[in-house]
Amino acid sequence: MRADIVPGAVLPDFELPDQDGVPRLLSELQGDDPMCLLLSRGHY
Repeated sequence: MRADIVPGAVLPDFELPDQDGVPRLLSELQGDDPMCLLLSRGHY
């Protein structure tokens, strides 16, 4: 785990594909609003 990724920290801007395979930046989705991001593995 990177030392700079901790609860309450500002995450680096990264890009992942959406459900249609279109690349989306975290900052593009967030805009000016607060965001809670959950990264997990597995099927729910």
